[in-house]
Amino acid sequence: MASILFKPTTQFQLQLYSSTILLNPFKFHTSLPRISSSIHVTHVETQTTEQEISHTRRDGKTNSNKNGSGFSSFTPKYKKSYSGQENGAKRVVLKDRNAKLKPKRRSSTTTTNNNKAAESKKSKIDSTLRIGLDMCSKRGDVLSAIKLYDLALLQGIVMGQYHYAVLLYLCASAATGLIHPAKSGSVNRTLNAPNEQEFSLNDKVIEHDSHLLSSSTVDEFVQFMKSSAKSVRQDDNGIKVSEDVRHYALTRGFEIYEKMLSDEVQINEATLTSVARMAMALGNGDMAFDVVKKMKEDGINPKLRSYAPALSVFCNNGDVDKAFIVEQHMLENGIYPEELELEALLKVSIEAERSEKVYYLLHKLREGVRKVSPSTADLIDKWFNSKVASRVGKRKWDVRSIHKAIKNGGGGWHGQGWLGNGKWTVSRGIVGSDGCCKCCAEKLVTIDLDPEETEKFAKSVASIAAQRERNSSFQKFQRWLDYYGPFEAVIDGANVGLYSQRKFRPSKVNAVVNGIRQMLPSKKWPLIVLHNRRITGDKMDEPFNRSLVEKWKNADAIYATPTGSNDDWYWLYAAIKFRCLLVTNDEMRDHLFQLLGNDFFPKWKERHQVRFSFSETGPVFHMPPPCSIVIQESEEGNWHVPIASELESEEERTWLCIRRANSPMAHQDSSRVNISKNVGDPTHKCPPTSSDSPHNKGDAKSSTRRKNQVKVTGKTHGSHCRGKDAPEEMYRSLKNILQPSITSDHCSILPELKAAEELGRCVVDFQI
Repeated sequence: MASILFKPTTQFQLQLYSSTILLNPFKFHTSLPRISSSIHVTHVETQTTEQEISHTRRDGKTNSNKNGSGFSSFTPKYKKSYSGQENGAKRVVLKDRNAKLKPKRRSSTTTTNNNKAAESKKSKIDSTLRIGLDMCSKRGDVLSAIKLYDLALLQGIVMGQYHYAVLLYLCASAATGLIHPAKSGSVNRTLNAPNEQEFSLNDKVIEHDSHLLSSSTVDEFVQFMKSSAKSVRQDDNGIKVSEDVRHYALTRGFEIYEKMLSDEVQINEATLTSVARMAMALGNGDMAFDVVKKMKEDGINPKLRSYAPALSVFCNNGDVDKAFIVEQHMLENGIYPEELELEALLKVSIEAERSEKVYYLLHKLREGVRKVSPSTADLIDKWFNSKVASRVGKRKWDVRSIHKAIKNGGGGWHGQGWLGNGKWTVSRGIVGSDGCCKCCAEKLVTIDLDPEETEKFAKSVASIAAQRERNSSFQKFQRWLDYYGPFEAVIDGANVGLYSQRKFRPSKVNAVVNGIRQMLPSKKWPLIVLHNRRITGDKMDEPFNRSLVEKWKNADAIYATPTGSNDDWYWLYAAIKFRCLLVTNDEMRDHLFQLLGNDFFPKWKERHQVRFSFSETGPVFHMPPPCSIVIQESEEGNWHVPIASELESEEERTWLCIRRANSPMAHQDSSRVNISKNVGDPTHKCPPTSSDSPHNKGDAKSSTRRKNQVKVTGKTHGSHCRGKDAPEEMYRSLKNILQPSITSDHCSILPELKAAEELGRCVVDFQI
């Protein structure tokens, strides 16, 4: 092992160095250590010795060579010259006197061969360098990447945009103290500024393989890298590097960027984002923001990740105004911050006690994120429990204007500022199957989808699908829908038939079709969308499977998408066109669905997607939630914030319930709520009871009785109880009520339901 000692560079030197590069990249001269630019070129001269030459003269006579070399005399146009001192080492070089008369033929062939050989050699070297840099990127090995860069300079290898992108990515990552390995040096979005306390400062010497010093060519070093399966200590958060490596990578990173500019290599968004990240490592937010501005000046479109370095520095430094200037620049360029950026802005706004910014960001989270991560939820909790939050708010407001704002916004928010005064109470609870908050008994709303917006969305999906599908197959599907539609539900057949297994099973599709059909008002067949390969083959020729397919065809309930098509577009478009239920467990997160944007699509999916599972008795359907899973602001100024989780059931989702401590809603009880026809009505409140406290900590669980979609809600602790846990008398009563009256008017069975509730000490919430 050999040691490389790096002399630390002061922070002031780095800032001066990097700032000068950005301001005057082509006239910059620095006294910092530079790599020697001398290029050593070895010229190898090769000669070809004739092995056999015809020695026949016109007169047929043959003359021997005086020196006994074995070569015969030639016609006068050739002459011989000898080289070498010893007999065994003599070499004959034949020179053609008339070479000037025919140079083109011989030299052009030679030149062409030499050019091809040179191009082949150059291509091989370039390929080797690229392979080496890719290996360094995958391993997060910044030191080896810099070594390859040095060797490439010594060999005179011309580097391109890709090489510089990988080098700058690794240097920028190391400069921040944490390297996230990536195949091609793609820049990861992060708002974490370097924290010097995370890294050991005791070891001032960087240990590396001795071959790092001894390798003399790119090819030799890459071969060594391939043979030495380098292991790097890495955890889920990336590869941590020492303080020495950070400073060394930062210095060399700006040097590499300067070299890229001097070679006039075209810069792109990825390389400039890496430069911005190096500016972040210096703690210079202005420089990082200037890099983004330079992108626009050079005609390069910045990305969301391009703004992260500047935003990170300003937020970490508590500079609220500059942080929101960055956010405004993002919006002006059509780039919308996501939760990572909004969370950073929220944190700095709370620390600076800027209540108007907090209110603004809550609505930004409502629009773009909808349900927040646990870390963002903790920040929101922190704000509402602060003294500043208790002091802001209107004591009086115009109720009619609030109502009008809620109606114009589609429900669920008004945007008129903080309402009320006094301390806030923050609770964590659940929302019941009827859409009522279990903490404050407030009815959460279902935010309407604009019909015109839905129509535009359907046209957008059809346009994208038509461009991607061949032979007008999608247009044929549209005409088929016009003829056989409408449908009340669409089944993603492949997703259902492959549920929890690799082999497609039509029987599972049949079970889901029959189950969802019984829940539809008209009992009409749902539309099954399947790729044609799913309904052909030996397995599908079995009598049972064939009979199922024939049954669906006879009912005009199946559409087989053609070969080469993507069935995702078909079932999605059908569900949007008919505004009906979509039965699938597909989360619709891949690149195809990203084309649809992040605004309308999540709202549509929430209101229309039906997830499913299978129990011992058959399929279980998880219907759309009873309210919109989005941050909601009520007309009294209360807030409800859903927290993201991996739970499938919305009835188990945790919400933040936020209200003024002096609000009447804070004292209401929601442990028992009745069925209401006013779902989504922003003025509706779930009636309280006088028995139980709204702050009981019992777990909220639910179960769905598959036959009649009956949910039994236990009164004690607001929990849902399964059939075996409820009193037998109550279930006998329910059986007598529901079986003969399942299709009758609801009002005719309300007295019997009330009696069953009193008998079983439960609340019955049923959906037919």
